[in-house]
Amino acid sequence: MRTTIEELTALMTAACRAAGVPEQESALIVDHYLDGELRGKTSHGVAKFCFESRYFRERQGPPQVVRERGAFAVIDAHREIGPLSAAFAVRVALDKAAQHGVGFVGMINSQRYGILAAWSEEIARHGLVGIAANTSRAEAVVLGGRTPVLGVNPLAFALPTLDAPLSADMSTTLAPMGVLWECRRAAEPLPAGFVDADGHATDDPDRAVSAIIFGEHRGFAVSLLLQALTGSVFGFPMGSEVTDTWSTGYTFIALDPSFAAPDGTAAAANSRLVEQLHAARTTDGSVLRLPGEHARARAARVRATGTVEMSEPVLSRLRARAAGDLTSD
Repeated sequence: MRTTIEELTALMTAACRAAGVPEQESALIVDHYLDGELRGKTSHGVAKFCFESRYFRERQGPPQVVRERGAFAVIDAHREIGPLSAAFAVRVALDKAAQHGVGFVGMINSQRYGILAAWSEEIARHGLVGIAANTSRAEAVVLGGRTPVLGVNPLAFALPTLDAPLSADMSTTLAPMGVLWECRRAAEPLPAGFVDADGHATDDPDRAVSAIIFGEHRGFAVSLLLQALTGSVFGFPMGSEVTDTWSTGYTFIALDPSFAAPDGTAAAANSRLVEQLHAARTTDGSVLRLPGEHARARAARVRATGTVEMSEPVLSRLRARAAGDLTSD
């Protein structure tokens, strides 16, 4: 069914108010999840807002840097709401990069947020290379595996250009676990990319327990690297030691190219690369689609119309949240 962006904004704002979130903070939270929805990342948009809003009242205090040395910092988020704690971590990473050329920030004990691209792109808008990643509970297996050890371990990066950042946002599994939860709620079959407890492919959301890592052992290696960058590098849990939201590790990296190259040349070089990529063609003569462009273009189209297609169950859950029901699922 179709609804308006205005209605979605009002309902999410009301849900934040019901959870006791101040107005200014609510605006950042709502904008974050709405952006994911409008980009077409529905598993990380309004549906994830409905899920995560159950924890909004559990925030214990503002995030705090508890350890730092040079370019590195470790943040205890004190169970802060995900978009708010991520915004804090990005600011710390930018401050570190201004001092050292690099900001390498780890965060733990936070509520979760939606799309990662929001944070890598925020760093890139300051002229820096932005990277965001996090771990999760052990819910991913390599193709042919049956025992999950690694998390879904998503990764986003953004490169500064003379225009909008060149941005990519992906999980290291064929589909994010959020798809499983939404299919389970809606009693709909899963897309390809999930296995049952025996490691067999399944489209049954009630039987599926793990997501398949992309790219066979190459993807497995990438996921393993991300596990370390969001885990052992900062002394955070990894593998089966990641048991819940609060033991999930997050990483934000800001790289200032002006420390190694003349100021401004990196953005110009990235823009020239984008031009070359736009000039490239596929085997059927089509334009090569760059990471992030389709999602941003979709968001612009949806904003222009003012309306968005929503599933009725998700909209019903959102209306319940707006009415003060922050516990049902």
